[in-house]
Amino acid sequence: MSAEISNSAVSIVDPARTRIAGAIKQASGATGASFEYLLATAKMESNFNPQAAASTSSAKGLFQFIDQTWLGTVKEAGSQFGYGQYADAISKSASGSYSVSDPAARQAIMDLRNDPVISSAMAGALTQSNSFKLTGDIGRRPTDAELYMAHFMGVGGAAKLISTAQDNPGAIGAALFPNAAAANQSIFYDRSGQARTVAQVYDNLTSRYDAAANSQATHSAMASVGGAVPAGAAMLLASAAPVDNAAYLSSFPDVRNVAPVSATSPVDAAASSTRQSSEPMFRSLFLGGDRSEPVSPAVQQLWNGASGPPPTTAPPTTSLSYAPTTSGETALSMPPTSSLSATPTVRAPQPLDLFSDRSGTFAN
Repeated sequence: MSAEISNSAVSIVDPARTRIAGAIKQASGATGASFEYLLATAKMESNFNPQAAASTSSAKGLFQFIDQTWLGTVKEAGSQFGYGQYADAISKSASGSYSVSDPAARQAIMDLRNDPVISSAMAGALTQSNSFKLTGDIGRRPTDAELYMAHFMGVGGAAKLISTAQDNPGAIGAALFPNAAAANQSIFYDRSGQARTVAQVYDNLTSRYDAAANSQATHSAMASVGGAVPAGAAMLLASAAPVDNAAYLSSFPDVRNVAPVSATSPVDAAASSTRQSSEPMFRSLFLGGDRSEPVSPAVQQLWNGASGPPPTTAPPTTSLSYAPTTSGETALSMPPTSSLSATPTVRAPQPLDLFSDRSGTFAN
């Protein structure tokens, strides 16, 4: 299978893009998250590069998961995709941070972010969680652009931005979100360095999301796997999430207990805009809760307390793989169970029931 990226004069075959689009479509079907939304987010985050790595944070992969959010999402949702051995290797502290005691196992788990199939599945699961929370906060289902704001600013920050843009649109965005503004100056300041209002920040984020969703690259990726290019922005869910999903969804990472860093004061918006042009558009996405950028408070705390560089290990050999079958469907091969030599119990993949919690495991 191959993708054809075409304009009026050229047609380019891009099988790698097709493979990535197939992985994202598969994740959409498995989790219920919008295919169009996940494609647009991957475009904004990594330009469809599964090996992308941020220079200013721990963010890696197709969806630029930072370390703590990746560990938390694998912990909560990994077993539903046959990754119970990885989920079992991750521990959650009383403060809400996630860790893996064995360095080799931790590296193997973190390197899974580079696999577009696994990264897309985790992004779909976390997207559903954020959608449910944001719907409760603003009293309606968010648009795709507003849902992206939840990934950019955390659910609490997005709800605050959305409500303030409606109730007090002239408020200065950087005053309400100093840490996000310090790390994303091109969003909160114009090219002259003038601070944008909350309404302008909202419009800026919406415009950037719409541009990614309507880009030729996104439409080509969608068409390569038989997706219909939407006439307008797609809503995330076809129906509202059931009430009994709340316990499970609310268990996803929402690190808010660490005091945020203070924002920097001098602003060089033009330099910031130039610097970001060659990197993923935003920093520190896919983390629930109001937080500071570019690195989550939990990761900052872990880094500040570290006495030396992280251990280096050989790249893991475990990864879900994606390949189109003769019927056009996607096929998965599960990771070898011997890669984590420590002790986590290997469980067979469970029937997908990602957004329910019948046993009350995640009720607290």
